[in-house]
Amino acid sequence: MTSKENKIAAALYVVGALSIIVGAISGLYYGSQGDAGGFGESNARIAWGVFIDGLVWGIVFFGFAEVIKLLQGIYNQGEQGRGKPAAGVPSDSDPDSKTGGGAYSESVKEGPQKEISEIERGQIEGFYAGKGFTVENIAVTEREDCFVVTVNGKKEVVELGGFKPIVHPYKVN
Repeated sequence: MTSKENKIAAALYVVGALSIIVGAISGLYYGSQGDAGGFGESNARIAWGVFIDGLVWGIVFFGFAEVIKLLQGIYNQGEQGRGKPAAGVPSDSDPDSKTGGGAYSESVKEGPQKEISEIERGQIEGFYAGKGFTVENIAVTEREDCFVVTVNGKKEVVELGGFKPIVHPYKVN
């Protein structure tokens, strides 16, 4: 959902407005009853209490609506960055992506933006050692938990973060 309006926020806004209106009407009603309610002088206090109660709950619902609108805005900012599929990332419509075999293109940027930790290096080397291969090089990518690994002269993208590493082919355009 990338629309600016959120249905939940709009509903909470309406509930907040109704709460204030009902609180004001109820407060005026109890305040205008005089001694008819049998509470004597407490009618005025009850009226103010009901009025303030409606006002406070209305403001609380307005606050919740505002928080949801802000969260929707944050989500929309993330969606703008994800508007088109990133180069080299398998999409859901890619038939190979269901098997984990989606191709990553050369535009997966390798770079020294962060160092690979010893834990990540150990996971990757252990994974390939179990298959009988030796890792020649591990390069960090811009994607979190994804690394370009050179094994036997062949580049592959390895995705960590799950129960076991997922290997994606590294497609050169």
